[in-house]
Amino acid sequence: MVSFVSTTTFVIGVLLTITDIVLRSVSTLTVSGMVDIMQLLILTGAMLSIPHAFLTDQHVAIDIFSDKMPAAAQLVLRIAAAFLAIAFLSGVLWFSFEQATNEAGDRSQTIGIPMTWYWAPFLAGIALSVFANVVLAIQLWRRGLPAKAFE
Repeated sequence: MVSFVSTTTFVIGVLLTITDIVLRSVSTLTVSGMVDIMQLLILTGAMLSIPHAFLTDQHVAIDIFSDKMPAAAQLVLRIAAAFLAIAFLSGVLWFSFEQATNEAGDRSQTIGIPMTWYWAPFLAGIALSVFANVVLAIQLWRRGLPAKAFE
């Protein structure tokens, strides 16, 4: 569901951009606040796609060394990476929440979108990423490496 919402925000951004280009080409009309809207859509799409990337093992990785290691060593590294991600993302979540509460009354420059609308998907994406890594660590601990790791 989260990945569907993420993809939908990108599609809406593309459709708005096309609409803006067409309007500018045939008239003097534009989509008002396009920069603010696109920033919100891209931020939302990107932040909500990160948890999905963790759970589906789609992050960019350098596997030159780890692929040659025994399965047990690979498993230990993957679990350690999940715990490091949990620690790092928990810190990001904590400090981002503090910053978000400090900017509670701020608005975007062009059309005045409340900054809480920008912070909400950011914080949700980070929180879901922490949760995804907890789930990933538990799955790795219980089931071991997925079959894909041995292809």
